[in-house]
Amino acid sequence: MPSLVAWLDASSEDQRRMREIVNLFSERDSRDELGFGQVRDALSDSLFPGTSTLLTRARYMLLIPWCFTAAQSTGRSADDISDAVTANERNLILALRKGGDDRGLLGRVAGANLKTLPSSVYWAALRKYGILSAPSMDRQDAIAFDSASSVSDGEIGNDRIGAWSPTLPVAPRGFPAESAGNFDLSPSEANWLRDRMAEGSEGTLLGHLVEYRPEAASISPWDDPTSREATGAPQQVLQHAKLFSFAAHGAALLYNLMLAEQYESAGYNQIVAPVDRYSDRLREWQQERDLLADELNSWDRTDFWTNIDAGSGSVASRSRMFVNDWLDASLVLDTHDLSGGRDMIRSRERQHKGAQSRLTNQKLLQSWQGASGAGRLAFRWPQVNQILTDLHDGLERTDA
Repeated sequence: MPSLVAWLDASSEDQRRMREIVNLFSERDSRDELGFGQVRDALSDSLFPGTSTLLTRARYMLLIPWCFTAAQSTGRSADDISDAVTANERNLILALRKGGDDRGLLGRVAGANLKTLPSSVYWAALRKYGILSAPSMDRQDAIAFDSASSVSDGEIGNDRIGAWSPTLPVAPRGFPAESAGNFDLSPSEANWLRDRMAEGSEGTLLGHLVEYRPEAASISPWDDPTSREATGAPQQVLQHAKLFSFAAHGAALLYNLMLAEQYESAGYNQIVAPVDRYSDRLREWQQERDLLADELNSWDRTDFWTNIDAGSGSVASRSRMFVNDWLDASLVLDTHDLSGGRDMIRSRERQHKGAQSRLTNQKLLQSWQGASGAGRLAFRWPQVNQILTDLHDGLERTDA
């Protein structure tokens, strides 16, 4: 069966974004049913540059370069090094799985048969944080560079010049069969990675959190006390993200209420009382909106769009128009009369999804599982918080 997304000819950055889209699509609460994704991604990149929803553990940012450096030896061709790197990545999966801590292990289920190797997932981060010696390098460039500058066995990791940062810590003895510490960063590794991440995230919320530990249990960056202590541009982007997430959540709840109403009207009953559930959630959203009224009414949306437009991607004109219209509507939306909001949502879903619109496609409506993009946008916070937890655990570790 052919893949849903053809990325064979795409750049490594395009591949990462495609995989992230597939990952989001697989999570019902995170699906981009109404086309907010371009704004979501722009804010995510502004808050947490170099990250994606695919990242799991911080030490991968050392483990992956070590898979490359461990493949170097005098006289090896680029093809031989490429094969060795791939073998190292697959053997690393087995070593980490054997180590016992499989939280965030890429290949936890598939093992060495994993199709998308960790290097593909983390490549953008390795570029952004200066772990690669040149940010333009893709995987084949790195292999070719290392092939041209291979060093003799036993010298890997010592003042080398190649595809990787010359300050990259030395891989553990026996790597990758032995991954010493699994996902636990040693203090020296954590200090090195902190410096790399700080350099690649200067002036952002991530740069602030690399220095100051966030609360592991916080569910969003604006709920995190350490994040709220940020000042200047990071604080401004955080406020934009908070208010946009809130407004977009109202649209998502109304959309799911409309699905629930049609679902029940059609006689489907596998989902229990979805209309009541989403009616309650929308009323709760309106109550929160009233509490946030001062912040929403004083929101500098010109600065909001300036931040969005400063990113690497562009927002389609139709998406921009819908976002602006919805942000205006969300200020006055009333659960006693949702007719105007319903019209906006119905038109936008049809425009965004065409024949795949659940509101017009009976087969898709029947297969609805009770939530389509109903979660609140968190801008990669679960993944970023885990990376930062790993980092600060390493910085504070005393048993290494």
